[in-house]
Order: sequence, then C-alpha cells, then structure tokens
Amino acid sequence: MGLKKGLLKLVSKLPNGTLSKLAMKGILGKAPDISTALYQKDFKNLSLKINWNIGDVKGYQIFDQTSYTKKYGEHLEDPDIVLSIPDIEHIKRFITNKDVNVEPSRDLDNNFILCIQDPLLISRFKKPGTNPLILGQLPLFSDLRKKLVYGKSLYSKPDDEVVEKEEIVSLLKSMLENTDIKSDEKYQENFKDRVYKVNWDMDGIYAYQIFEEAHYSYKYGELLEDPDVTLTPTSMKYAKLLLRRDPIDITYAKDADNNFQTCIKLPFLFTWFKDPNMSWITLSKLPFTSSLADVEGSVGGPKEYGSYIPVNISMGEYKNEVVPLKVFEHFINKASNIVVVHCLCRINYKCQNHSIEHGCMYMGDDTKNIVLNPEQQRVISKEEAVQYVREAIEDGLIPLLGRSIGETEGQKVHDTGHFLSSCFCCTCCCINGKMFSNASETMLSSSMLERMKGLEVKIDPAKCVGCGKCLEVCVYKGRELVDGKATIIEHCLGCGRCVEVCPNGAVSIEIVDSSYMDEMISRIEAIVDVEDQTTRTIT
Repeated sequence: MGLKKGLLKLVSKLPNGTLSKLAMKGILGKAPDISTALYQKDFKNLSLKINWNIGDVKGYQIFDQTSYTKKYGEHLEDPDIVLSIPDIEHIKRFITNKDVNVEPSRDLDNNFILCIQDPLLISRFKKPGTNPLILGQLPLFSDLRKKLVYGKSLYSKPDDEVVEKEEIVSLLKSMLENTDIKSDEKYQENFKDRVYKVNWDMDGIYAYQIFEEAHYSYKYGELLEDPDVTLTPTSMKYAKLLLRRDPIDITYAKDADNNFQTCIKLPFLFTWFKDPNMSWITLSKLPFTSSLADVEGSVGGPKEYGSYIPVNISMGEYKNEVVPLKVFEHFINKASNIVVVHCLCRINYKCQNHSIEHGCMYMGDDTKNIVLNPEQQRVISKEEAVQYVREAIEDGLIPLLGRSIGETEGQKVHDTGHFLSSCFCCTCCCINGKMFSNASETMLSSSMLERMKGLEVKIDPAKCVGCGKCLEVCVYKGRELVDGKATIIEHCLGCGRCVEVCPNGAVSIEIVDSSYMDEMISRIEAIVDVEDQTTRTIT
C-alpha cells in the first residue's frame, strides 16, 4: 500500500473493483526476505496458510521457514487464517489518510478485528489538561456508557441517508428535557460542590446545559460565554447516533489542535483463526502489518522500562525475604496516590485460575487524574497496597514493575513522569506472555521489558534430562532444547516459573549481588517519580 503522494487523488477516484485488485496484488507482492535471521526466527517451527478476501477479490499466502508462496484469484482449502476487508471504502481511507489510526477490537463472536478510528465527537475543554473521561459523569454519557459495546465493534456504519435538521433538533430537545438527575444515584456525588457548564454545537444547532449538585438547567438555541467544555459531533449522522444513545464501540484520540476526540471503531480487517487458541499477535509476523505499525510513536518519546521480579525464590542476600514485597514497599511508602485496577487480561480471557481483582497497580501524582470506574478501579491506602501485593504473590502471580506510556494512555492520562505501572501476571492470560510467545522478532526487539540486571538464570546440564517442562511454562520464549538439553535464550525475563516445575532441580535463579536490586529501583526512579509533587521543594 506504499503509494506515492501523487497517486493519492487517483486512488480516491478508482472504482471499488479496481482498487480491490490493486490492494490484493499489493499485499501478495509484499514478499518477505526469507534469507534474513528475523524471518528465520519468526517462522521457526511455524507454517501459516492464509486466505485473503478484499471486496470480491481472492488471494492466498503460505509462509514457512524456507519459502514464501502466493497466488492471486484463488483460495486454499484448509487455511490457518482468513483475513477479510469487506468495505473497500476503508481501503481508500487508509491509503489516502496518513493520520488514520488503527486499533484492535473483537466482534460479537470474539474474533479479532482491526478497526479504524472515526471521530464521533470533538471536546474543547476550557481548562487544558482536563481528563476527558470527566464526560462520563454527564448524564447523557453516563447513560450511554451502559450501552457501550466494549470490545465489540459496530457492525454497520451509521445511516448514510441525509439526516434532516429537524430530526436533530427534536433529538437534542428531547435529550435536554429528559436529563433526569433525580434518578441518577451518582449525579449528586459527581457534582458535589461544583458547577459544570456544557455547550453543544451541532453544525449551527446550539444548546447549553448547566449541572450542579442539586440543580440542572438548560437552554436550546443559545451558548454560554464561558463553558467548561464545548461538544461538537463531527457529522449530523453521528449527532443522530449519539443523541439516540445507540450501542456503539468507542475509543479515544486527539485532533490536530490537541482537542479530545471520542471515536467510533469501524471494522477494517476481520480475522478468522483455524486454531481458536492462536493469538492475533501472530499477525505481526506478516509483511502487510508493517504498514499498520506506528513507527513514530517511540522515537524521541519518554523513557520506558519494565522488569519482572521473581517470587519466593532463594536469591542471595534476599533468600529470607519476599523480594517483590521489599521492592514494592519502597515505592508504596513514597507514593502520593495508589490506584488498583481489575485485570483486563483475565477478564477478556475468562480466567479460571486466578482472581480478576489482582490486576494492575498504579502509583504517583498522575494517577490522581484517572476518572475511576468504581466497578473496576479504586484508590487504596498504603497499608491496603502492601496487602494487595502480598495477596497477589500468594496467588502465584508474577509482579511486573516499571514505566509504560501505553498503560498511562490506556487510562486516558497524560504521562508527566509521575505514573508508575505494575502488573501481576498469570501464565494463562498475560498479554505480555502472549506477545512474547507469538509476536514477530521486530516487535519483541522494541519491547520495554528486560530481565533485571544481576539476575542469573542457570541450567545444570548434568541434572537436565530434556523433559521440556520448563519450555511448557515459559510464556516468554526464553528456553530452547539443544541436543536434548534446555538452554536459556535472550527472551528469558527471569520470572522464575521454570524453577518450580523442573522435576530434577536443574534450573536455578538468583541475584548475584544485592546491589542490583537497588540498581533496578534507581533505574525506575530515574524515569518516574511517585512522590507528591505539590510538597516538593525546588532547590
């Protein structure tokens, strides 16, 4: 799809059938260099047969370690993966719009989908840096949140027919009149001791709302001079969708002027996997995904670092201590604010082995900007945080600690260097494990995760019988069998799972010098500060 700028206007005018053929030929022609070490690693012990559907055009690809095969106009009888782009208008949009955002989702049958973000609503806040999820406290959006189909894509686009102005006026007036604050249990809590002013601008159709703890007022046809936020649907059809409170799948972004956007996920690429246990991250090994990657995001961005901390293992001077608890207590005691979140990985994969409650823990001033969903998120005390970590460890979960901009953005918070992320991962659902088990070598090389310095994982060849149990539990591809013996490779993150399962005690893990634990703490503190910034003294 790497067309030159001079062809973009031409592409937008091409008939759908012609564009489907060109897109298919472009994907099939994007052949990998099978001689490279990266390709050899990606397809070691892996062969993928893929059928493509773009509009009404067929094609297939076969990838294995020694060859790449393609065929235009035909399908394989027994593919491993089927990829479909049914709406050719999305192809045009993707090719001609360099700023298009692509985001993963799921359909109602839990099949993976890549979606295009389509701006639904622009929010212009009076106060810069306002957490946009504050909109969720407004009655319209509070009601809408109950109807959002989280993780399930909108199957059909909003109606393409002309939306009459009178219809929008009627829907808007109905919304203004029927905002019932008395029956909303959260309303008084949300607006306690404050007033929030909202302007609506729908292509020249105006209205405002004023929310107070014990009062609600509105006016159609006028705007306030000094609103807290101005809300502007991007089109009349989206205004209709919003005001009707239709079930939608939303995501978030920002426009060129740094205004917050509420976006709809429009399905772009549909997938089907023959093996339901195959991870969608396997798609990162295919050449076409390079055109979907955000290669600019990591260049010159904030520093990130993360490391797993092994649990309940004899580790040099720390052999009589629970090492993760020692490290977490260091940051917990300093933290200005602590938020815990249910584990979305275990929720999404319907985990049968561990509680969803021991998910992520976030610390620092930036966490104060999270608009909490009380069903899944809460602020806890330092004492509760220590107990939270202790319970997670006792449940056999492996702690991960570090700074991840993706985690911050996932909470819709601007990262200013005061957001420390930690996860408590299980072997069955961990997204990091699925990434390391299925992702391309290129994707893995850009990971923020590293093995903690000074942590040594050893295998005694005299004791190793090559049973492969350590390979079975290593979700990070950190083991290989060579000449009948287990070996450690570069992807080993030192989580310690292999130590517990080895029947012959052939695997050992230890910190060779206690100073490395302090080095890890210092490395994290160099890129994220969890202390209260309002009380810091500038020297």
